[in-house]
Amino acid sequence: MDALYDFLPAPPSNTDENSQRLYPRIVSKGTVTFKDLTEKIANHSGLSKGTILAVMDEIEYWTAHLLSDGYRVQIGNIGTASVSLKANTEVYDPSDIHAQSIQFGKIRLTASKKFAKQCYGNVLRAPAGQKIQRNPKAYSEEERLNLLLSYLEDHVYITLKTYGELTGLPKTTAWRDLNKWVKADVIDIEGRAPHRVYVKHP
Repeated sequence: MDALYDFLPAPPSNTDENSQRLYPRIVSKGTVTFKDLTEKIANHSGLSKGTILAVMDEIEYWTAHLLSDGYRVQIGNIGTASVSLKANTEVYDPSDIHAQSIQFGKIRLTASKKFAKQCYGNVLRAPAGQKIQRNPKAYSEEERLNLLLSYLEDHVYITLKTYGELTGLPKTTAWRDLNKWVKADVIDIEGRAPHRVYVKHP
């Protein structure tokens, strides 16, 4: 089967406010649950579901254990897992902070080149009934987060105003979204109001 795509508008740049660039985005067909994935593996490989679940439990256990010990963990040919750190307070002088203020942050999986090549396939323009909903009020929280992360793939930072334009949210609601994802370590804040911007979490 082919992946479907649609176009979404990007916020206008400061240098060209009269033209709105469009960028392609995958139209999600939903999420394959781990139960469904297990059944597909069992049907394809002949392995029992119990064996598959047992192996997965071991991979989860040892990946978490080794990450906690400071290792990066290669997971087959899929990619390598690593963990970042975060400080509970802003740090300007290394001598001002102690180990108790440092915590594990976001877990990141970096796909291998081999796996990434396997994911390349055919894409087709989504038919009218399967296009991405463009009414900003209809964007779910997950869709708004995906819009934000896609924007930050092409830009160093995003402002509150730009995020509001991207999602169609009023200023207060847009700020609430961004603040929630800062607390969840999805994005970080740089600068101070009124020059505050939001960047990808390292």
